[in-house]
Amino acid sequence: MVKINIKLLPHGTLARELVLSALSPLAFTPSQGGTTLDIYEDEAVVSGAGAIGSLAQVFQNAQQLLANKNELPPIKPHFNDRQVMAKIMRKLNLKINDTYREYVDALCSWAIKDLQKNPDKWLESLDKISYSPKTITLGEPKSAFSGFQPLKIEKYKYGKRFGDFRAQLDIQMDERWVALVLAGFGVCYSGFADGEIILSTIPEKVIEKATLDYSWVNYVQQLTQSLGNYTAFQALMMLPYKVQATPELPHAYSLLLALELASIKPPHLSIREAPPYVFYRIMYTGQSFSLLERLSIDFSFLAPFVEKLQNSRDYLKDFLKCTITQARRHSNYCSNRFGDASLCDRLSRALYAAAAKVKPADETIYLLARSSPENSPFRRTEVLRDIYDALS
Repeated sequence: MVKINIKLLPHGTLARELVLSALSPLAFTPSQGGTTLDIYEDEAVVSGAGAIGSLAQVFQNAQQLLANKNELPPIKPHFNDRQVMAKIMRKLNLKINDTYREYVDALCSWAIKDLQKNPDKWLESLDKISYSPKTITLGEPKSAFSGFQPLKIEKYKYGKRFGDFRAQLDIQMDERWVALVLAGFGVCYSGFADGEIILSTIPEKVIEKATLDYSWVNYVQQLTQSLGNYTAFQALMMLPYKVQATPELPHAYSLLLALELASIKPPHLSIREAPPYVFYRIMYTGQSFSLLERLSIDFSFLAPFVEKLQNSRDYLKDFLKCTITQARRHSNYCSNRFGDASLCDRLSRALYAAAAKVKPADETIYLLARSSPENSPFRRTEVLRDIYDALS
């Protein structure tokens, strides 16, 4: 039996979540290659006779997911990252266009081939982590490259503060670790707009649940099957991309996610056991990265509301997308249909509170009917009745 020990950075670091996201397909398909995935405090362990082949499939999965998110814009890398990648390209004899998408695809292709040629080097590299007062090094120190800039957001959180970790989170890694972390980036990349990168992950406890409860994995597979020919994990990673909105207003985004999943699920299933997500909002100016927000969104408790809706889901999704859009910029369409940014935010918060059973349904319906513009669908009796019945 082959055992691959993969060292993990401290909890709460983006690099840890990217690595676990890259490995997650092994949790959601436990029979894949005859391997198992176990997650511990400071390492993840891939075990089984087919462990090397399964690790190669991790990179294939990242390529497939990124290819399926074909409408995501390419992001031109930070100057420092272009310099790092130039060194990696020279060492590995690669030619890559300068976008993070191309970096992911090329390094994953290289990793798949290198795993066949040099499996022992992967076993050695992924099992190695070293700390110094200023640096964390993943893999072979003599072969380490400076970490990519998005991985250092915890060091300069909000532009200035240092994180409370064993080192100041200057990260270095050898080429095999670069490939694995970039695979995680490809898996999690779900949006880029107005200089803001959106990364979506699922919590570590959910990945651990998937390794233990295959009946739940099968539930997720059935719940998301209409999204396309995806594995359960791939479908979960595609959902935020399909929503095509940013999570900066968690109340509106939670409702939007719940409505999207309720719209595609089979009639006999509920979204009550759907997993939560963790989102990173990262501002990228071209010169620097800064973490705007890390937020967890659990929408499963909204199931009773979104699943009772009959004819108003599309109106509500349109309204919620307008609410999120107008938080950034004015939209004539949204303003004429649902009101200005302030009104949309107030109405969406009231709707969320009513769906969460902390605000009376009749008060929310009255607010929607009284405050909305004349041509709003919220002025229509049949729409209001459908929402009221779902809230009741």
